[in-house]
Amino acid sequence: MHLKHNFSTLGESFYSATLIQPLLEQRLVECNQTLADNLAIDFKDSETLALLSGEQPITASLSMVYAGHQFGGFSPQLGDGRGVLLGEVVDQQGKLIDLHMKGAGPTPYSRRGDGRAVLRSCMREYLASEAMFALGVPTSRALALFDSREAVHRETPEMGAMLLRTANGHIRFGHFEYFFSRGMTDELDALIQYCLSHYYPECLETSSPIENMLLAVVERTAHMIAKWQAHGFQHGVMNTDNFSFTGETIDYGPFGFMEDYDESWVCNHSDYEGRYAFNRQPGVGLWNLNCLMRCFSSHLTRDQLVTILQTYETALQSHYDSLMLQKLGLSDVADLHKLWPSLVTILSQEKLDYSLFLRSLSLLSADDYSLLLDEVIDRERLRTWLDEYMSIRSLQGKDWQQVQQGMLTVNPKYVLRNYLAHEAIQAAEAGDYLPFRRLLNLITQPFDEHPACEALARRAPGWAKSLEVSCSS
Repeated sequence: MHLKHNFSTLGESFYSATLIQPLLEQRLVECNQTLADNLAIDFKDSETLALLSGEQPITASLSMVYAGHQFGGFSPQLGDGRGVLLGEVVDQQGKLIDLHMKGAGPTPYSRRGDGRAVLRSCMREYLASEAMFALGVPTSRALALFDSREAVHRETPEMGAMLLRTANGHIRFGHFEYFFSRGMTDELDALIQYCLSHYYPECLETSSPIENMLLAVVERTAHMIAKWQAHGFQHGVMNTDNFSFTGETIDYGPFGFMEDYDESWVCNHSDYEGRYAFNRQPGVGLWNLNCLMRCFSSHLTRDQLVTILQTYETALQSHYDSLMLQKLGLSDVADLHKLWPSLVTILSQEKLDYSLFLRSLSLLSADDYSLLLDEVIDRERLRTWLDEYMSIRSLQGKDWQQVQQGMLTVNPKYVLRNYLAHEAIQAAEAGDYLPFRRLLNLITQPFDEHPACEALARRAPGWAKSLEVSCSS
């Protein structure tokens, strides 16, 4: 394994040197072998394992400093309070990939925290990031999970853990806010040039590199959030310090995948005002991009920045429509816009499971609606919608089975339901990682049938409705 340290060349205004502080009797309990192979990382090599676990120091490892808007309020200094950037490696495609350890111990930015993570949160992020990757959503990824015998105190003592994760980059909107708010123009310029060189080199060949880089950032962000909405995913903490400049989903905390359809659903128990509710995510994405654009007010005119921001809504709507056309097996956006609002009303009022409904729709027979009608109270209303839907489908003139097969490749059968993660975590805390590995296998192959695991595709049991997730981890 050959680690590079490009970010450290920016200078100490950008970070503090920080080492992993190993946990008590820590051990490697899960490794993403496919990802490790792509990065040429051999966890069976004792020296490599020692470096990545912190047993052997990486002298150039660091924690980043940044700012951010948290639930709408600006925090002028945040930073990696429990994370350490170990360095970068080159994957088989020649791309530079960050290695970042979560739960590595206190850093200069821990703000009186212990810098640790608990097994519960590390397992949830491992599962979520790999589930999102399997769904085709841009995301950080889990590379390795370490547990320990060290107690970490939250509401109650929990098992300490560390998660080694990867991403194309860990530059956040909050990095730009930090230097802009402090008037550190030289550092801001250096950060901009770093991002152009490392993440958007194609923009350097244009007549306006910064403008084109920001257009790309807006487009990537719009595409990411469109995929969130299409797959029923809620991030939970869409602060600007949790938004990636490379357009990846990062910092999984109190996330959730929608079950009973509710556009105003709030997965984060700590989000008392519903700022980051499911139906508000597109708007929050634009709000966060607006915060980012202000940081470039000395580099581009106001009109240029406004024009860049105006591309967001069109990009998001276009990509969302494209995804939903695939999920419903339709060809024409006009048909989607005709059918979707009335379906949303049915889904909401009948409290239908979002993913299960679309999966069942993928299997619908032209002469038998019972698979869906048996799930609702108002059968006639749904029957009327299905008749209209089937009529439109038939007018498309496409092979029925071909359309169904296409739908089955975009509508997952297996979703990372909160209770499934909860049960896997409980088993792991008792020393049994087999349920975690079984669940991981399902959500990384979510479109396959897995006949032996049919029960895990069903709606959550009644007791699971009361499960809550919050920012505490």
